[in-house]
Amino acid sequence: MTKEVRYGTIIFAMLIGLIVGFTVVVILDSYTSRKRKGIYAVIIAMNFVLVMQNLIEYYLASYTNEIVWRTFFAVLGYSVRPAILALFAYLFSSKKKHVSAWCLVGVNAILHSTAFYSHLVFWIDDNNSYQGGPLHYLCLIISLILLAYLIFLAFLRYRKERIDTKEIIFHFFWIMIIIAGIVADILWNFDQWIDYVTISVVIACVFTYIWFHQRFVADYEAAFLAEQRFNMMLSQIRPHFIYNSLSAIAEIEGVPEKAQKAIVDFSDYLRKNLDAMTTEALVSFDKELEHIKKYIDLEILRFGEKVKVVFDLRFTDFMLPALTVQMLVENAVKHGITEKYEGGTVTISSKKDDGNVVVTVSDDGVGFDTEKEIADNHIGINNVRKRLEYSVGGTLDIVSEVGKGTTATIVIPYVQKVKKS
Repeated sequence: MTKEVRYGTIIFAMLIGLIVGFTVVVILDSYTSRKRKGIYAVIIAMNFVLVMQNLIEYYLASYTNEIVWRTFFAVLGYSVRPAILALFAYLFSSKKKHVSAWCLVGVNAILHSTAFYSHLVFWIDDNNSYQGGPLHYLCLIISLILLAYLIFLAFLRYRKERIDTKEIIFHFFWIMIIIAGIVADILWNFDQWIDYVTISVVIACVFTYIWFHQRFVADYEAAFLAEQRFNMMLSQIRPHFIYNSLSAIAEIEGVPEKAQKAIVDFSDYLRKNLDAMTTEALVSFDKELEHIKKYIDLEILRFGEKVKVVFDLRFTDFMLPALTVQMLVENAVKHGITEKYEGGTVTISSKKDDGNVVVTVSDDGVGFDTEKEIADNHIGINNVRKRLEYSVGGTLDIVSEVGKGTTATIVIPYVQKVKKS
């Protein structure tokens, strides 16, 4: 086996393996939309056609004298390459039809098809050798125009959506890979199984998929967290709590200072909940505690000595999603101690332990069946768990025993240098 055949076999096998693996990844991708999957399916199919076209044309040129078939596969290759570039346009702007790009692809295919009866673009002579005509570089020129169009779409998206500058740099990177393949085919046009431009197009397809997938997952997680914040806000601002708090404030007589403080606490409580819905930023544990104390003051106003709260704070210099501990404290009060005739105590503690921050909210209330009630009723707890996981890689564990109380434990990996909101 010659070096040419051995190296050609290796490159061909690697490209086919890459295309097959790429196909499996796209099929199993649960984040990518059906429309985007359809675009990638066509791109993958055209990549496969392009690789096989390269191989077949090499075989026809090296081992046969089939001029007509070699012309057919040469026209196929010249037509498929620009079509792949035109499909990339839908990854930047899926809502547009990109008519101008497809017009160029059509003109390119039609003019190359003239090779069957003229020498306008290229022809295969009687010696089975490739000969270029006056429009020999037509496919190259159209491909460069399409690449420039893709750069334009990238800048347009950058201006409209204010995407990160790194994305523009990335798009220049993979476009330059294709241009490098084109230049390599011009400068080193040796007889080989697979053209450099074919290799570069396959690689660029995989690179762009990884990048767009990364962006899509990031957008999905941002939307998911926004939904969780909204659900958290709705679960926090309960009509009954608002009504009861206002009723308790209205019943204050003879102590205007107490009534004024209660109104301020209630206003701050509502504002904090609304703010949590409109921001993705983490908050310091100290700010979370301020909000919790306002809530506790409002509940003490309603229930008096039935509500007791103890703080055991050994470490507070860390960040967490807003309203996470707040939700646990509210559950401890609402579903725990106020359900008992004599009331009870909620204990809020925090400490640093083996590179993690541990926050515990425990109560000596009525307790509940964790397996049944968390799954069926405690939507807020599930929201807290998901927000901790997505925002800071944290966990939430609930342990409860009927008649004895409940303990909720948050564990957050500690990051020392974090920007506070």
